Amino acid sequence: MKIFLPLALILLLAGCAQSQSPSPSGAAGPSAPEPLPTLTQPTAPPSDPTDRIKKTDVVVGTVTRGGTGPCYGLTTDDGRQYALYEAAGRELVKGTRMTVTTTPSRLRINCGEGTLVEITAIAPLR
Repeated sequence: MKIFLPLALILLLAGCAQSQSPSPSGAAGPSAPEPLPTLTQPTAPPSDPTDRIKKTDVVVGTVTRGGTGPCYGLTTDDGRQYALYEAAGRELVKGTRMTVTTTPSRLRINCGEGTLVEITAIAPLR
């Protein structure tokens, strides 16, 4: 037992010295872990897809595709066309001038030519 303890210490110290020396291939031993990146505050809101969703807009124009819905057409005085969608559906008469409050549509449907928007409020122009 007296010989075992000193022999164990010699082997232990030899193992420690060997693990710190470079490997025979010349590659360095394990390096310190890379530091974590510094967290910073965002400088701007996300650019996708939230930048594609625009705020509510008020559009004034003439109904070009009427009916009982849920899709309609509206053209503004400057010629811009809108494809209107309203889930509830209502009777819109072609040729009627309307004021329409819209929001960008999140639906992927075909309501005809023009910019697809959803109706949030609609009223005849007075």
